[in-house]
Order: sequence, then C-alpha cells, then structure tokens
Amino acid sequence: MSTIRNKLITAITVSSLLSVIISYLILNFTISRQYQILNRAALEARDRRIVQVFRDSYTRDSVMKWTESSGTSVIKEAQSQGFSVQLDDEYGKMVWQLPIDSIISELNAKGDSSTPVTPEQFSTNVYPVEINGEPKGYITIRQYTPLIMSSEQEKFIFNLIISVLLSSIIGSVVIVFLSFFLSRQLTDPIKSISSTSYLLSIGNLNAREDMETDIYEIEKLKQSINLLGEKLERQNVLRKRLVSDISHELRNPLNVLQTNLEAMTDGVLPMTTERLQSLNNEVVRFGKLLGNLNVLKEFESETLDVVMKPVNLKNLCQDIYNNFHGFAQEKGIILTFEHYRRDSYMILGDSHGLNQVVINLLHNALKFTPRDGKISMILKKDSSFTYLLIRDTGMGIPDEDLSNIFERFYRVDKSREEVEGSGIGLTIVKNIMERHRGKISVTSEVNKGTTFTLKFRNLPPDLDNLSFRTIGRDEI
Repeated sequence: MSTIRNKLITAITVSSLLSVIISYLILNFTISRQYQILNRAALEARDRRIVQVFRDSYTRDSVMKWTESSGTSVIKEAQSQGFSVQLDDEYGKMVWQLPIDSIISELNAKGDSSTPVTPEQFSTNVYPVEINGEPKGYITIRQYTPLIMSSEQEKFIFNLIISVLLSSIIGSVVIVFLSFFLSRQLTDPIKSISSTSYLLSIGNLNAREDMETDIYEIEKLKQSINLLGEKLERQNVLRKRLVSDISHELRNPLNVLQTNLEAMTDGVLPMTTERLQSLNNEVVRFGKLLGNLNVLKEFESETLDVVMKPVNLKNLCQDIYNNFHGFAQEKGIILTFEHYRRDSYMILGDSHGLNQVVINLLHNALKFTPRDGKISMILKKDSSFTYLLIRDTGMGIPDEDLSNIFERFYRVDKSREEVEGSGIGLTIVKNIMERHRGKISVTSEVNKGTTFTLKFRNLPPDLDNLSFRTIGRDEI
C-alpha cells in the first residue's frame, strides 16, 4: 500500500513531465506562428516606408512629377531583401521599374535555397501614392516568399524553443526535488493526526494533537480531532454521570419506601393516613421517573410512527399561553405572547409533539425564573422559516454547560440542588425538533436569563391540506 508522500511525489513528477511535453508542443506552434506574424508586420512597415520614399521624391524641389530616378534610392535595399519595385503614374503607365528577373538572379546567386527561385514564389502588393488625398501613382512591390523557412530562420526558432524547453526541464527538476521537502510538510501532520485518531479509537480519550502547521485544512482537521476527543471524554463523563444519576433517582424513593414500610411492619411507626399518603407520593415520583424513561425510549426508537399535518403554530401557542397564564400569575411571573396578528404561522408537524416541546420549555422557564421575573413567547417569520422564541429572566446557564443541556439526564449542578427534575425534558424536546426537521438553539447569560429559539420551515400555501405518515427519524 502506497503512502500519501509517495503518491504526491509521483503525481508531481508525472505532472512535470507532462508539462514539459505540452510546453514543447505549444512553443513549437506558437513561436513559428508569432515569427510569421512579426515578419509580416515588418514587411508591411517597410512597404509603407518605401511608399513614403516615393511620395517624398514626387514632391521634392516642388517638381510634383515622376522621373526615371524616382526609385533609385531603394535599389540596394530591394536587392538585399529580395523584392522588386515598379512605379506607375496615376494613369497606370510604368515610370520606373526594378525588374523581378534581376531580383531572381540575385537570390539564385546567393544560393540560400536548394531549389531555383521562380516568379511564382513572389507575393504582390500594390499601394497608391496619394498627394493631398489624390492618387498620383501606384507602387507595386513583389516580395520573395519561400515555401519553407531558410536555414537561419529554422536555426533561430530551434534555438529559441530549446532554450525555453531547457528552462522548463530545469524548473521541473527543481520542483521534483522540492516536492520531497513539501510533501513532508504535508504528510507529517497527517501521520501525527492519524496516530492521535488511533489512540482515541482504542480508548485513550486524553489523546490530543498538538503539532503546529500552517496548512488551513490540516489545522481544521487537527481542531476537529481535538474537538472529537473532548466530546468523547465529555460523553464518557456524562455516561458515568448518567449511571450515578439513575442510581440516585431510583434509590431515594425505594429507600424511603423500604425504611417506612419496615418501621410500620415492626411497629416502630404507626400506620397513619398521612404516612401512607407520603409513601404514595414517593411511588408516584418513582412512576414518573420510569414514565419519563419510557417516553425517552420511544422518542429515540427508530420505529416510532409520527403523523405530520399542517399546524397553525400561532393557535397552538395561544392555547398553551392561556393554560399557563394563571400558573405564572400565581408564581408572580409576567408571561407574554407576542406575534403579528396578520401573519399566518403554518408549518408541517405533529401537534401533540409540538405541544410537548413548548410546554417543556415553558415549564423549565417557570422553574428557573424567580418571582417578579418575566417570560416571553415571541412568534415571528420570514420568507422561508417560522421562529418561536421562549425567553426568560431566570438564573441562566453557565457557558460550560450550554453544549450539554440536551444530553440525557444532564442537569446543571446549581439547578440539581435547587429545582426538582429528571434531566430528560430537553432531550425529548431535541428529539421532537429533529423529527420535524427543525432546529433548536439556546443562548444564556448567568443571572440574566435564557432564550430558546425554535426554527421551522414554512408550509407552502398550496400544501394546506397535506397530511402524511412518517416512520422513524431518518425518514422524515
């Protein structure tokens, strides 16, 4: 099995070789084409200069006419560059000419081409000579254009391509050597993170990754592994705490029942109505705890059936508000319900489950909000989602406990001492929200209050009569 480092080095080496081959092909085509374009541009510039020479000859000394010596100044240039020139007046009558035959003789005498030069290898361009916007003559330039490049041109292009190609090869070799160093910078952190992951997988929950790296993705991976380790360690603590809590919650009522029943059986305590009522209260509390455990089991079951249909969240909250208003007044707490009357707060859900969510959150708010406090139910929406906020001015939740409050049987230490509860209400709330594909979030500040935010997707207007059955949380 190959390592990441070997794969990286192989990939970089192959990429470098391919880049050299592609560079050669592109360079060979591009340089040849650009050379032709530059050569053509140079010839066009030369032709314009020659036309200007004839224009100057026409206007020299204010003669304003053509003479037989008008083109003598370009003869040497034409013979050296392989082109013939012919001057015609404005009526098309030839005035002066450097014959093409003499140019062919010059070219054949130089012997630059392996085959004799012929008139067919010349291209012809005709340019007017204008004076004050009127044509006073025409210049015909016939340029020798060989079918193949000369040996000097071929040598120039070849040397240029080789020099660029050689620089590409040197660069590729440097890249390959650098890849050995760079791959180590990449693979060493991954190997270290892999080792940390293995330690976590075999139960060493204290393992953390501390290798420094400047690669963003690896740094995020390192943070994720460390966060995973922290969560696993916290889950392990919660698991142990769960066993302790269940043992504590079950043992207390059983101890009370056993002690009192033994005392009454032995005649130590008289069997009175008050004592029997007290024992019955312990049985009821014991039954509530078992009932809550059964409810949690049902909600976490993959086979629990849920009927989903359109629900008016405003009406549901209004009913709950009416039921809790009197209870809040008895505790000296102000309970309010805020919403826009004209808005329709329709969502798809299970009304029984949604009732349980809102009631559980309100119960918690009432338990943890002191007298003269305030609890607000705020309903609002946007184009896609409906939001229900339940805000209180209670004791608040410490930052270190916020991430754990939805865990089974988790209770903030302060609340465990002051307020009775089983610690599974918020776990049930979260399960119901997941079945509705909703989201629940919480913000809190100690001694100032807590806000729970429920987020639901709006029901499309054309689905008001929709109703269907879902099975299990993964099928909703």
